[in-house]
Amino acid sequence: MNSNNYDLEKNKILKLFKDKKFNKLIKLGKKLLKKNSQDYELLYTLSFSCINLHNYIDAEKYLKKTLDLKKTAYLFYIYGNVHSKLKNYNKAIEAFKNALNLNAKFSEAYNNLANAQKLVNQIDNAVINYNKSIQENKKNLTAYFNLAVLFKENKQYEESKKIYKKILLEEKNNLTAKHDIGAIESVLGNFTSARKYFIDAINQNNSNYKSFKNYIEITNINDEDIVFRKLKNISAENETSENQIDIYYSLSKGYFDKGEIKLGFENLEKGKKIKKGLSKFSIKREKNNFKNLKNYFDDYNLIQVKNLVSIEKVPIFVLGMPRSGTTLIEQILSAHSKIHGAGELTYLPKIIDRVYFKNKVNFEETIISIRSQYSKAISNLSDKKFIIDKLPLNFKWIGFIIKAFPESKIIHLNRNPMAICWSNYKINFRDAGMEFTLSQEDLGEYYIMYHELMEYWSKRFNKKIINIQYENFVLDYEKNSRNIINKLGLNWEENIKSYNKSNRPVETASLHQVRGKILKNTSDEWRKYKEYLIKTQEILKLKKISF
Repeated sequence: MNSNNYDLEKNKILKLFKDKKFNKLIKLGKKLLKKNSQDYELLYTLSFSCINLHNYIDAEKYLKKTLDLKKTAYLFYIYGNVHSKLKNYNKAIEAFKNALNLNAKFSEAYNNLANAQKLVNQIDNAVINYNKSIQENKKNLTAYFNLAVLFKENKQYEESKKIYKKILLEEKNNLTAKHDIGAIESVLGNFTSARKYFIDAINQNNSNYKSFKNYIEITNINDEDIVFRKLKNISAENETSENQIDIYYSLSKGYFDKGEIKLGFENLEKGKKIKKGLSKFSIKREKNNFKNLKNYFDDYNLIQVKNLVSIEKVPIFVLGMPRSGTTLIEQILSAHSKIHGAGELTYLPKIIDRVYFKNKVNFEETIISIRSQYSKAISNLSDKKFIIDKLPLNFKWIGFIIKAFPESKIIHLNRNPMAICWSNYKINFRDAGMEFTLSQEDLGEYYIMYHELMEYWSKRFNKKIINIQYENFVLDYEKNSRNIINKLGLNWEENIKSYNKSNRPVETASLHQVRGKILKNTSDEWRKYKEYLIKTQEILKLKKISF
C-alpha cells in the first residue's frame, strides 16, 4: 500500500466531510476502508456521514468498529443515540451507561439514557436519570422538559408543574413552559390560574395559537374578552395548516359563545376543511373493521375462556360515544373511597391492536393475553380496588372486555344522538381516533355504526352492561348515582354528592363543564344549530334513529 497515495485519498475524504458532501464521502470512504479497516479517522467520518444522511444501520456498523479502536464517552453516547433511532432501546441503554462509566458528569448522556428507559417502561429509572442530567447541568432545559412531560404523561401533575416552574426560574420567558403550566392548571380545575398563564404567553407572542385555543376552551367568551378580540384581528392566511386549524376552531367556539351562529359555523367549516385535507381517516375502512369485529364474535361469543389468572384491580369501563356524559359519571363515581378514576386510558386499544389486529392467534390465547397485559398496566395506578377506564371508544371492545374480565363492570352512556353528534362536531380533537368528526357525513355514519354495534353487544351480553340514559340520569343525579353504586356492589358514601368539589384531574374536552353544576337540558342545545346540521340529521333519519 502506497502510504503517500493513501494519505492523499484520506485527506480528500476528510475535506468532503468538512464540506458536508456525505454521499460522495461514503462512496470513496468504503473503497479506502478496504485498504485499512483499522483507520480510526476514516471510520469516524463514515459513521457521522451516515448519521447525517439518517442511515442509522450503516452508522451503527461503523461506530461499532470505531469503538473497538477507541472507547470514549462521546462515541458511546453517539452509539446510544443511533441505537435509539433504530429502536434498539436496550442496546441504547447499555451504550449510554458505558458513556457514563467513562464520564460520570455527562448531562446529555443521562438525559438520553432516561429517554430510552422511558420507552422500555423503566419509569422510576428514567426519573432518576433526568434528575441526574439536571444535577450535572442546571441549564439543560431539554432534561427539565423531558422530566416534566414524563410526570404529566403519568398523571403526576403537581410534580410536572414544579419542574415547569423550575424552567421558568432558568428562563423566565419560556413560552412552552408557560403554556404547559396553563394546560396542567386546566386539567386540575384551576381555571383562573390557567388563564393567567395563557394570557401571559399570548401577550409575549401573538402567534402562540395553542394558548389562544386553550384559553378559549376554558372560557365563556363575551364581547369584552380581550383575548378573543385579539384573535379576531389575526389573519390566518399565511399561517401553517396546524395554526390555521387552531385559529378557526378557536374563533368558532368564541362566536358560538357569543351567539353569533353564522360566524361560528363559517370558521368551524374552514377549520374542518383544512383538517380533513390532512386526515387519512376512511369511513369505509372503519365500517369494514366493525363488520369483521361482529363476524369474529359470531364465531367465538359462546366460548368461555377457562383458567384466567386472578387480578388485583377490578376495572370499571365507562364507555359510549364521546360527549355522551362519560366524564360526568367518572367524576361522580371517583368520589367513592374505593374507586379510582384513571381517566381515558389507552392501554386496551393498544393491546387489542397488537393481539387481535396484528398478531392473530387462537381466541383463548387472545383473551388470556389481553387480561394479562391490561391488568399489569393498571396494577400500579392506585391502591384502590376499582379502577375506572373512561375511554369512550372502548364500546368497540365490549366483547373482549366481557371475555377477558368477567369480574369487570361496564357502564354504557347513551344520549340524544344529535346532542352527541353536535357536541363532537364542534370540538377540535387532537386524537387521530376522533377524525370521524371532521365531516357531518362521516359523523352520522359513525354514530350509526356505534348504534348497531351496541345493539349487537346487547343481544349477546345485555346482563353484563349497565345502561345509563344521560337525560334521565341528570334529572335526579343523586338517586341515579345511588343506583349505579348499588349495581357496582358498593355502599353509598355521602361525599359523592359533593363530587364537583373534587380536585382530581380531568383531561377530556369536558374538563370545564364537569367542574360546574349539573345542567338538565343540555341535550336540546343542538336545536339552536339544526339548520346547519342537516346532513347528519338526514343520515340518522334514514336509519330511523330518533332524536
